[in-house]
Amino acid sequence: MRSLPPSLIAVLGLMLVGATASSAQPPAPSPAADDEVELICHTDSPAECYPKIFQATDEFQIVRPDQDLPKGLHVRLNVQTGQKEAKINVPDEEIAAVAGLPVDSSIVIVDQDTEDVPVKPPKNAPAYDPIGKIKKPSASNPEQAKAETADFHKSLAILKKGLDIDAALEMLEDISHDIYYGLKITEDYDTVKNLFCLANTGSIFAPAPHSASSMFDTHRATLSRAKLAALTISSAVQNNPSALSEIEKHWQTLQTIKCPGSSEPLSTATFRLISPLGLNEEESTNDPNIAKARISAISGLLKNKSLRRHFLSAGGMDLLLDILTLNPTQDDEWEPAQRKAGLLILDNFLDADMGAAVGEWPSAKSPKQATDKDCAARQKVSGDCWDWHAKQLADRHRKSDKNHWSVELWDKLKEQRKMAAKGSSSSGKEEL
Repeated sequence: MRSLPPSLIAVLGLMLVGATASSAQPPAPSPAADDEVELICHTDSPAECYPKIFQATDEFQIVRPDQDLPKGLHVRLNVQTGQKEAKINVPDEEIAAVAGLPVDSSIVIVDQDTEDVPVKPPKNAPAYDPIGKIKKPSASNPEQAKAETADFHKSLAILKKGLDIDAALEMLEDISHDIYYGLKITEDYDTVKNLFCLANTGSIFAPAPHSASSMFDTHRATLSRAKLAALTISSAVQNNPSALSEIEKHWQTLQTIKCPGSSEPLSTATFRLISPLGLNEEESTNDPNIAKARISAISGLLKNKSLRRHFLSAGGMDLLLDILTLNPTQDDEWEPAQRKAGLLILDNFLDADMGAAVGEWPSAKSPKQATDKDCAARQKVSGDCWDWHAKQLADRHRKSDKNHWSVELWDKLKEQRKMAAKGSSSSGKEEL
């Protein structure tokens, strides 16, 4: 067996001494020879018996597992044999193996490093970026990576020129999950503008033409492109702060644009999820799958503080309420989109555990809520009945599923209303 260095053995032994080694209580004296000693015998051989109470001497002896140790002994663990050993403690005893080492209460004192001094960055060094540089993804197959890059840039060019948009969108939606390509997509203003216009054009709400009409395929293509564009935006900014920052840079210009087929600028169109005409199929088209994809894109955008502020100022919460208050009769086809909207509100405004910006909505400055009686009598959905509608939604599902997302939404909303009220009350007292 390979032996450890004597100095290490001694240090480890000292560390296991325990508080008894420094106790002021004197070690228990060994009993006199004529005293009766209780023995432990595991066999019939008297030679293998040993005292129940450990009999200490001036030399280390092995302590059996079932022996009782008197107080005040010097106890150590033999690192070579793994056995516990003990002897009479001598407070001022010097151990040759650790002679010269600074010790205190049987603990080796290790010199502490001096406090770290901040290193001054060199002149002209780039500013610190907490996100870090996003590198191009490496691939085991260089030829495949080269082809993928070429297809990506080709798709960007196609989208900007309006050529084979469908193939370009499919490629971009597939590759946008990668943070490198997600960033590259959002860095290009023209690409971002086209994606936003495709996803949020007012044409998605146009009445669906008859299947025999020449416009039917065009309308269906518009819906398909809107869904792919929304999913591309959602994937590009998902867990990608750099890409989200690029969207923020473009937003000042984007929000003023009126896309083809739209009567309102992107500042509002981006957040409108159903037609202003409601679910009247003769006057408008409302596709729950497109709404769900667009809600995913909005949820990703709201991770940015500036975009979240624009959303609230544009009445985004009331536009979400339009989705939550839908009560269609067609097999709950809108339920996935409603759930997505509910989770958007929880994740971005109400649930701190999910990283929500709690306190931004509702806040002390939010409109006062109307009475339940007034809300119940109204024919149209309005923002001052937000709480009433949220409660109605939760009550509708609570009996069948107490863990339904709408129940959590209502509970969190009530909690935040109370916090906002306390904040308003405190602010009023300070002004007085």
